[in-house]
Amino acid sequence: MKKGVTYPLKIDTNLSTVSSSVNYNDIECVDIKSNGHYIVKFMYREWVGPLNLMTTQKTSIKISIDLKEQTVTCTHTDKKKTVYRWGEFPNKKETEQNKKEDNPVQYETFLSSNFNSEKYVNDLFTHKTDQQATLHLQYLENRKLGCIDHLKKDVYKNHLIFIGASKEIANSEVDMLDFRNLISDYGNVMSSLQNISISWDHYKVKKSSKIDFEPLSPATEPIQWLTTAPNELSVSIEQREFEVAVGLVEKINKIYESNPKVEIVMQTHPLKDQIENKVRSLTDKLMNELRSPLLKANQIKDTISLLVRLSQNDKAKSIFLESRSHSINQAIKKIVFSGDLNRFIGELARVIFNSINSTCNDFTNSFPSYMNSGLVSWIIEELVLISDIFNRQVFILDNFYSISQAIRIIESHCEMMDQTGLSIGFYWNLLLQPHVEQLIVNYEIKIRDSMLHQLMDEKWNGISNWDYEVKSQLNSLPSSLKNSGTPNSISNSNNINNNNNSGNNNNNNYQSPIINNNFSSGGNKKIGLTFQQMHQDNLNNMEDIDQGRLKLTSSTIFLNTIIQKFAIDICQIITIDLIPVISQSLCSIFKDYMSYLQNEIQKEYLSDTQCLAIISDSVYIVDDLVSRIATRFEDATGEKLNNLTQLSSLLYSYFESIRDQYSNRKALELVDNSMNWEEQEYQVEEELDPFPKNFIVLSESLDRLAESIQTNVNVESVLPIASRIISEIVNIISNRFESTSNLIFGYGGLQHFILEMKYLATFAGKYPVEDSTFELINTMIRNHKEIYLKNASDPKPLKTEEYFTSIIDNLVYQKAVYN
Repeated sequence: MKKGVTYPLKIDTNLSTVSSSVNYNDIECVDIKSNGHYIVKFMYREWVGPLNLMTTQKTSIKISIDLKEQTVTCTHTDKKKTVYRWGEFPNKKETEQNKKEDNPVQYETFLSSNFNSEKYVNDLFTHKTDQQATLHLQYLENRKLGCIDHLKKDVYKNHLIFIGASKEIANSEVDMLDFRNLISDYGNVMSSLQNISISWDHYKVKKSSKIDFEPLSPATEPIQWLTTAPNELSVSIEQREFEVAVGLVEKINKIYESNPKVEIVMQTHPLKDQIENKVRSLTDKLMNELRSPLLKANQIKDTISLLVRLSQNDKAKSIFLESRSHSINQAIKKIVFSGDLNRFIGELARVIFNSINSTCNDFTNSFPSYMNSGLVSWIIEELVLISDIFNRQVFILDNFYSISQAIRIIESHCEMMDQTGLSIGFYWNLLLQPHVEQLIVNYEIKIRDSMLHQLMDEKWNGISNWDYEVKSQLNSLPSSLKNSGTPNSISNSNNINNNNNSGNNNNNNYQSPIINNNFSSGGNKKIGLTFQQMHQDNLNNMEDIDQGRLKLTSSTIFLNTIIQKFAIDICQIITIDLIPVISQSLCSIFKDYMSYLQNEIQKEYLSDTQCLAIISDSVYIVDDLVSRIATRFEDATGEKLNNLTQLSSLLYSYFESIRDQYSNRKALELVDNSMNWEEQEYQVEEELDPFPKNFIVLSESLDRLAESIQTNVNVESVLPIASRIISEIVNIISNRFESTSNLIFGYGGLQHFILEMKYLATFAGKYPVEDSTFELINTMIRNHKEIYLKNASDPKPLKTEEYFTSIIDNLVYQKAVYN
């Protein structure tokens, strides 16, 4: 306000609480003091003080001025207010529109009969940031305080009206008492008329039955009582004397049963409708009583007993169980999740299982035993509620120790219920089974995705310092974990599996690479590391290891790491029923990896060392890793994996395919590059130097390859690969001869060919070559002899067997001496 300025005023009826007021046209700012106090002229008086509280000596009214809203508020002695405003009034439509824009709450949502508070809160805050959520909560708090102030104003405003209404109610009670007396007199008159009606109807029934009419005797007094039954029922119901009311209903039914003709008469009599309406009202009252959560056990039993006497067994059961379900839901909503999952699950289990126990006791004490099937169905519904909460709160975790602890909490409550005679552990396991299976499947998908990502970066370089046994820190395990689901699987994980030939001097024992899990004794800390952390720990541990039998690539080391973690995690929640899904998951993981190795080894750009690294990986998986992981699960459950035999056969077929593809590739490389073998060399007639140079080169190449295989794979893989290479070389030579059918050996070429084949058969004898290979060598010698003898015009006699044998023995001796 500015000094010396006069502001025109108008009454704001929207903010004023006084029904009628005098309209003062203006207010003038007379002076502004240095202390901030104003002197204004209003209502023909001068007001002094700060803007929020200005007074005058000539009246008890106080005024306050709001410069922002441009309002002058007069507070009267009765706390009512008159509000004046200078300037323009806000447009009503714009104000409502602004309120709608400022109000993020859609009140129509709460009017729906299908309103779900949990879903509403989840949908509301899912896409909000922390700042937006805080602003929304602040808005709701402001609305709450505004509603409180508004209610206070309304209560004060309507206080006088309430006092007047109270006086009217008191006067009405007197009138109702007089009216009740008139109704009683009317009822007595109607009872007399109904007695006459019943007697007349009874007379007509007697007469229609050709029986002489007899006056109503004392035996017919119950029939006369039916006329007063509705009134007695009404009084008993209003006075909440339910036991008496049910007794009256039973008395009415007894009259019907003992007097069939009366029941026939009542079918068309208006009195029957009156009685049925009263019985229906009594039933509704008892149903509402049963819904109350404040009833004690004896009151519940009495109320259910009354409903059973009224033949309302099914309705009583439904309402009783629905009320218990509602109480459980309300109790669950009051549980606060403070971050401690085990505490939350424990509190949840305590609430639900205590309610189930009390409900079972009340049900068995109140209902007949043939209705217990309904109780069992209700218990299963509550277990479904727990399993759904488990799926949302527990199975989203990556910490399987916490998951196992949460499952154990529920199982302990199921065991306590078993002691009370209610076995629900089977139903709980049945409900939990699909969720746990999905958890394992999700874990499998995560492993396969991580494994594929690792394979995409694989360079197929073998790591020589790979340790088959990385000891885990079992001493740091919590005692609860040692005694939980995986005692055998963890304690036996350090066993050494001897899956190879023990006759070799070099003990080729594939030892279990157990992962260092950094188990913590703290209940809320994760005991398992991530795949990448565990994989990096294993790579770091390799630096201190001097010996390692197999050279494994980083992807196989990674597979070993994650499959070890998979076994450790799953063994904490494993049951016999989970064996099929675990078997399927392991089969999918190993099958994908071996299939990738099979496709990878076909690539021509891979070097010999890289191919041997792939073979080394496949050897480790087939001979060691699969059986060791299967043994761990077998130790945990006492049952073997149901597809272990099929899985082993499948993986071994992959391994043979990988080994054969490498052997075929290597055989072709030796024939074309190392031996430089050509079939045209055998067309010469003159005798050649009795020295099988090409096949001596082949023998030396195989010896070097054997050393490479022993270095990069293991000694057990030397003989199978070398024998397969020799067989494939013989097949290549045979196929090339068949493709050149017009090739005719000369005398010298045939002699040289026989020497080479016999030398090949000699050094092939130290390998486990198939008999068919030797048969093929002999067949080629025999065929080419026949062709030579057939086509030569003057065939020369061939050298004897002793000639070739002496040459080969000499070559073998020289090689043995010089090597």
